[in-house]
Amino acid sequence: MLRVFHHYFSSRKTAFFFAETAAIAVACVAGAFMVAHLFAPGGWGVGLRSLMPLFLMLALTFVLLFQFALYLFDLYDLRIANEDRNRGQRVLRAAGAAAMMAGIAIVALHVRLPTGALLGAALGAFAGTFAVRTALRQVVGDAARVLIVGDGMKALTLARSVEEGGEDSFDVVAMVDPRRLDTVPGSSSATSLDVIAERMKAEYVVTALDGNIEGKWVDDLVRCRFAGIRVYDAAGFSERVLRRMPVAHLRSSELAFSDEMTSSKGRDVLKRAFDIVMASLLALCAAPVMLVVSALIKLDSKGPVFYGQERVGRRGRGYHLWKFRSMRTDAEKNGAVWARTNDDRVTRIGKFIRKTRMDEVPQVFNVLLGDMSFVGPRPERPVFVEQLRRQIPFYGLREGVKPGITGWAQIRYPYGASVDDARNKLEFDLYYVKNRSLALDLAIIFHTVRHVLLGKGAR
Repeated sequence: MLRVFHHYFSSRKTAFFFAETAAIAVACVAGAFMVAHLFAPGGWGVGLRSLMPLFLMLALTFVLLFQFALYLFDLYDLRIANEDRNRGQRVLRAAGAAAMMAGIAIVALHVRLPTGALLGAALGAFAGTFAVRTALRQVVGDAARVLIVGDGMKALTLARSVEEGGEDSFDVVAMVDPRRLDTVPGSSSATSLDVIAERMKAEYVVTALDGNIEGKWVDDLVRCRFAGIRVYDAAGFSERVLRRMPVAHLRSSELAFSDEMTSSKGRDVLKRAFDIVMASLLALCAAPVMLVVSALIKLDSKGPVFYGQERVGRRGRGYHLWKFRSMRTDAEKNGAVWARTNDDRVTRIGKFIRKTRMDEVPQVFNVLLGDMSFVGPRPERPVFVEQLRRQIPFYGLREGVKPGITGWAQIRYPYGASVDDARNKLEFDLYYVKNRSLALDLAIIFHTVRHVLLGKGAR
């Protein structure tokens, strides 16, 4: 795993991304030259070679558009990329979308290209993408093999999280209780964990015992390290590899002794300046849309345009959150309830603005007032917070930072409508609370754009 500004990145995905970047760029330039050569009078003349800077700009355009289209189609999720490798359906759709965007951009900018150069560049970009994805396993290898030390509830919970895997691919090869190594098939009582890990070609050994982890077998973990195998406890593996912090594996001391949890005045000032800039830009760009949405809400149903609701902010302080009204005015006549899929309380315009996340835009005023941040945990209502604090360990820790319009949990987990959903989302919120940085905020905003464009996670 790579760590940049407190945030963990998959080294396999990073290598895959840059390998594809290089392949698209080289194939794009080669394709543009070759097809332009077929139509160019005099063949490989000096005139064609002098267009190299133009071809390089064309390659850069296709790299950006192709890889953005691949990202939109989830093709940097290694599990989906591996499934699509043989059929290529998503790659073809992404290539078509990217080529169309490139053509529109070139026509709109009145860029003059040699005859056939655009077609050659598009074919080259597709060929580069196809070549890398055909050789996906050679580029990133097979699914990472994980040996779990433990076979109780904690180990089973971890195994389930590993199989879900985030955007990387993992394979749990075994769950072994080190206190009963003689029960491992094909082994004797003298077999050690490091021998089992090497025999099973494990890349990760993760401890997830329900009881005390002390024992002579801990020396085996050191030998695993010497053999080049990465060793983590359940909490460390979940944070570094899965980028979440499961409450079942978490101890208060791990957070109390973590330097990342300390909030400095300088970081708070930088975060506040970033919030003001982002909220101002969004308010300015969205102003015409907000006027149209306001008019549609008034025409669609009786009631106010905006909907104010009490939410819990930083350090448990309450504030009034503003949204565009998307439900009937009598939606909570029987009390507060979780939102549901196909909720019949939602108005016709409400369905649209919730799907496109336009109902969230008025929260920029909460950001400007200082009640919220642009990026942070989703703000919850006091009635739900009291309920969730009693049922979910560490739930109150998410109040250590300001709530946000978007956040790590919002882009990593679907809309939550139950206590179990809230527990899962908390694991991502805790990752953000511990590893928050301006770089992570920018990454979350980038991912949020994709979620808005594709209508993901709305309810």
